[in-house]
Amino acid sequence: MSFLSFFKKKSKEGEVQVALDIGTEYVKAVLFTVDSIEKKIFVKGYGRCRQHTNSMQGAMIINIENVTNACDMAIGSAIAYAEKHNPSKDKNSRLMIPRKCIIGIAGELVRGVTIMADYERENPKVKIIQKELDDVIKHIKEEAFNDALIDIAEEIGVKPESLEEINTKINATYIDGVKVDDPTNFTGKNITYRVFSTFAPSLHINSLKQVAKNLNLQLINIEVEPYAVARAIAGGRKEDFNAIILDLGGGTTDIAVIEKGVVAGTKMFAFGGRVITKRMAHDFGIDLNAAEDLKISYSNGKAQKAESDKIKSVLVKDFQVWADGVELGLKEIEDVESYPSVIYLCGGSSALPEVKTALMEHPWLQVLHFMKFPRVEFLYPKNLDEIEDLTRSIIDPMDVTPLSLARMVLENNK
Repeated sequence: MSFLSFFKKKSKEGEVQVALDIGTEYVKAVLFTVDSIEKKIFVKGYGRCRQHTNSMQGAMIINIENVTNACDMAIGSAIAYAEKHNPSKDKNSRLMIPRKCIIGIAGELVRGVTIMADYERENPKVKIIQKELDDVIKHIKEEAFNDALIDIAEEIGVKPESLEEINTKINATYIDGVKVDDPTNFTGKNITYRVFSTFAPSLHINSLKQVAKNLNLQLINIEVEPYAVARAIAGGRKEDFNAIILDLGGGTTDIAVIEKGVVAGTKMFAFGGRVITKRMAHDFGIDLNAAEDLKISYSNGKAQKAESDKIKSVLVKDFQVWADGVELGLKEIEDVESYPSVIYLCGGSSALPEVKTALMEHPWLQVLHFMKFPRVEFLYPKNLDEIEDLTRSIIDPMDVTPLSLARMVLENNK
């Protein structure tokens, strides 16, 4: 019996939900509530659990039982964390047990496509309502999805019928040439919708659904992680905002490009912290768990000098290759006129010092159309919009993704 199953009947708390970032190295869980009036996510608790070494491969689940157990432990830690930082006066209703979840998806087989829809409204004086938006998405699916599935299937080497839509969102709306954040209740004649659709193999999606089922949680939605992070950045939806986001996790590097406040595209490739962990395990003759501990110690500047020198000599070359992968990923994001001049780093593996160095030494101006050499900055939880951490303790770049996933619930409720 899982931790959640044991306590679920004892909880009489309100609508506490959980966001799950199921990574290759760790599962991270964020407990939160939604305030639709203030339009904010209130974070109640946070927990994480290290994955079994045979649980994931390239951000995809290969052992559902192991991943379910890790999620259960992470949620249990988040509940304990919430109880410590949010003590309740009513001892009979203290446990903050979630009944709904949102789960992130990543991996090199996850693909996103941008579709533009232009049309002229018959009655420009009538306010736009949700049904009109739903009809736009329905029409796009009927007209464009078959071709998109064929192209993606050919690109990743699978059959089109093995792919499944993750979700489809109106990424940006322009009414008579003016960008609006939410088109409902606006009037206008000439409308342009920029729609972002994402797809992945059904096997990948179904494994996440099964984990939620095993945890006795109602799955609200599955969200593409780089898209969620891109949407969560404070000010990131304004027309003057441009940025590249690199989320360096355990199994993959997730790329998102924001151009004029719109997610221009996402890309993922299979290079993450697990590559470094395996390298250390081999070079030092230790198991993967010990190698992961050594990697974290090195990232924090606490490794012994002899170890640090040996690690550094190897990682410099590895991250030169990684930077080439970032370059290739950026090239594959279509319709970018000029690449943004700021790169934001987040994710657990971004703490390795060689990551920032590799980006700063890469010849960006020679290989891609940058107006000027990009600066590199870390993305912190405090840089996210519409999220209030009631625990006041979630401060690391590695925690940006699960917080961003929680925020997507607020966006989906608009």
